[in-house]
Amino acid sequence: QYSGFENFSAQEFMDLTLRQMHLIGFSDFDFKKLAFQELKKYSRSHLVSLVSTLLDGVEPRHYTSWGRPGIRAQLVNMKEKSLQMDFVLEGDDKSMHILNAVSPGFTCSIPFSEYVCERMQLK
Repeated sequence: QYSGFENFSAQEFMDLTLRQMHLIGFSDFDFKKLAFQELKKYSRSHLVSLVSTLLDGVEPRHYTSWGRPGIRAQLVNMKEKSLQMDFVLEGDDKSMHILNAVSPGFTCSIPFSEYVCERMQLK
């Protein structure tokens, strides 16, 4: 988990800021709208309100303790300036990398692992 400025990198911060400014101006999706939607989810009341649209009986008073949020990876294709909506498999004859694995349940499924193994055998 993160704690304040522990492991903060000014260079990484600048790189990320420039990349996000580029996405705001040139992406083929509404990056600015998406970013603001995600920022609002740091509000407990907003997040509980969103959940209450999916489940009956969800009320803010039920949530008295709150853990740190997790970070969900989302791959951005910088060449196409778009969000990558599916897995990307990259590799060579010595390794295989699964990028954009946003769903642990899917990545550990038998059919997906068979697909990855088949792709590895083709290398």
